[in-house]
Amino acid sequence: GVMLNDIVESVHLGAATTHRTLENFGNVGSESVPVTLDQANRSGALRDGDLVMLAAFGGGMSLGVSLLRWYPTTVG
Repeated sequence: GVMLNDIVESVHLGAATTHRTLENFGNVGSESVPVTLDQANRSGALRDGDLVMLAAFGGGMSLGVSLLRWYPTTVG
């Protein structure tokens, strides 16, 4: 949690809401981004039109970041 808080502060996203699932699921590697996005969605934290940044990093300086606008699809 501390490292994520430091990153959010250093890029001046102090008003951003961060979602974490490490405490619930442990380190699930590359699955952490979709698992956390699903948990945020199920909790009702995401609203139509929200900007959502997905960011992950791994060993060997690998990094991935995406910015998207959230418009969930209703099935049924």
